Amino acid sequence: MASAFKLTIAALLVGSVLAALLGPPPRRRAAMRLRGSVLAGGMAGYVIAGVALTTGAVVGGAVALAVAGELVCAAGWLGRGDTPPTDDEDGGGGGGGGGGGRGPKPPPSDWDAFEQAFRRYARERERQPV
Repeated sequence: MASAFKLTIAALLVGSVLAALLGPPPRRRAAMRLRGSVLAGGMAGYVIAGVALTTGAVVGGAVALAVAGELVCAAGWLGRGDTPPTDDEDGGGGGGGGGGGRGPKPPPSDWDAFEQAFRRYARERERQPV
């Protein structure tokens, strides 16, 4: 296999891993069914690459490894979205009910006040004999 081909595949894989981990996430997290299908395709690609490499098909094995790596990166990237998919997108259909999205953020905790109140409680509480 030519060195230029090897370097091209290596650069493609490194770029895909960096884009999947450090790049901007998608607006919405993809449905679990889609992510699972893409990941299963990647795992099947690894199996195909292993079979190809053990039978001596180096170029076919390298291409299968590259495609499998790309699919696994894509599955990881698709799971990074902020908003989870709705029941319709996820294929659920369980109904569920509940609120209309995320509630307001809780106020920041004042840990110093909490510790003072806890220590005051620990000193002043009635102790029960064991």
